[in-house]
Amino acid sequence: MSSKSEVPQDFFNDLDEISGDFSAQSLRQALEKIETMELDHVPAEHRVGVLRRHAEYLYMLSNYQTMKDKRIEMLENAFKKARQGHVMDPTDLDCAKTLCSTCGRLAEESSMKKKVDYGFKFKAYLDEAIAMCDPDFDLCHMRGRFCYTVASMSFVERCAAKMIGQIPDVSYQNALDDLLKADQLMQGAAENQLFIGKTFLAMGNLVKAKKWLMKVATNEVDTVIDQEYVDEAKALLEEKKLKAIKW
Repeated sequence: MSSKSEVPQDFFNDLDEISGDFSAQSLRQALEKIETMELDHVPAEHRVGVLRRHAEYLYMLSNYQTMKDKRIEMLENAFKKARQGHVMDPTDLDCAKTLCSTCGRLAEESSMKKKVDYGFKFKAYLDEAIAMCDPDFDLCHMRGRFCYTVASMSFVERCAAKMIGQIPDVSYQNALDDLLKADQLMQGAAENQLFIGKTFLAMGNLVKAKKWLMKVATNEVDTVIDQEYVDEAKALLEEKKLKAIKW
């Protein structure tokens, strides 16, 4: 997600300096600062920037949260802030992407009923964001990840989804195309590498699946969520069918 706005930066200098390297400590300090700001007292042209930053800080801080219920609570608060900004200005691309990110994560981490609901919302928000620009790393990754998730849905999940709306007609190949494009745009992202590996695995290409999962497993990471990606890759590599693949 973006950490900067296209509006003049003077208004956001203090916030951007506090958030700094986006460590857990700097994000907490930035949140403390932004939570003291009353939106009605913020100049109108900067309100979306404030809401988007508030959502981003919550989203990024959730990556350091080890307790899932606390992580979901932070993501839900981030989603509300991003949605508020998006309603205020639907043409703000940074805010639209932040809304997609928070909604997509909630679709993955929430309970079944909320998972499906957030999934449909995510697809709508993603389509809006992609219509604004050529897909960058974030948008390619999110669309590829969404395609993988839909293609991987169980019978029960599909039945639940059909009660809310029409399930998009996507495949693992659609997922792979977007995820590989995302990797071309920004290499070394553990979460993107993980989903490339999982997609190859779902498609039965064990050699390429192992190649990508090994990349994830050797990543040095800083956040709890990235460590979860690494741990998932390592667990998949322990499967008999992958261990049998020799280099």
